[in-house]
Amino acid sequence: MHMNPGMPLDADTRRFRPAMQWELRDSGPMDGPTHIQVGSLRGREWYVDHMGFGARRFPDKHAAWAAIRRLMAMHQGRWEQVPCTHKPFYTVRRSDGSRVLYDQNEPECLYGSWGTLKERRWETYCGAFQGGTTLRRTETHSLFEGAITLTEYRDPFDDGVRFVLERIRESGGDWRVIDYPSRDLAETRYEQSVRANAGERYPYKSSDVEGVPVDRVSADPPGIRRLASGAVVATADLAEYERLYGRTEPR
Repeated sequence: MHMNPGMPLDADTRRFRPAMQWELRDSGPMDGPTHIQVGSLRGREWYVDHMGFGARRFPDKHAAWAAIRRLMAMHQGRWEQVPCTHKPFYTVRRSDGSRVLYDQNEPECLYGSWGTLKERRWETYCGAFQGGTTLRRTETHSLFEGAITLTEYRDPFDDGVRFVLERIRESGGDWRVIDYPSRDLAETRYEQSVRANAGERYPYKSSDVEGVPVDRVSADPPGIRRLASGAVVATADLAEYERLYGRTEPR
């Protein structure tokens, strides 16, 4: 049977007349908060707004309900009816048009709302980022091997041009990804992020933001020993480290 996928709809909630809303409960370990709202538009049209996939327009109530069943089936857990409100949606799809695509430390992100499609969809986004154009970049202290990067890319799902801000405080950890609809807004947020994460003890290795501490040598601060293995140990703990793992050589 042919299933109507609906048409993309700008999430201008002033046009929405909500009828019902559900929240995902008892979800999987990598899932974040997820809501689905359904309601009517002008005439016979209905909309379905999924927290992770956005809002779509349908020709009638029957098609909208069929879409809801498909969306619910993409998630592990159970769906519980809750009062209609768009407040939860704004945590990941903000009023300024930005979207929290991924957050390694917080569940409130689109990645957490993509259900069984999360890995495939995230890989597609990462490929789009890599194929984009780097506009701004700041490298964290070499001790952390992280970066704050602003990239222009084309959204692989709606073909729109977006500007993604990736903040990786250290290699392999603390990764947060937000994209924006305009370059001006994205550059403002980029500079704010660089300034907010700056520090004299661990200055940036490089940055295109004026006034932040930069040390291109990126020397290790006092009290830190970097080993040939790549491990980083406080000098006060070096004797205990060598007792456990054997004699070490400095890098």
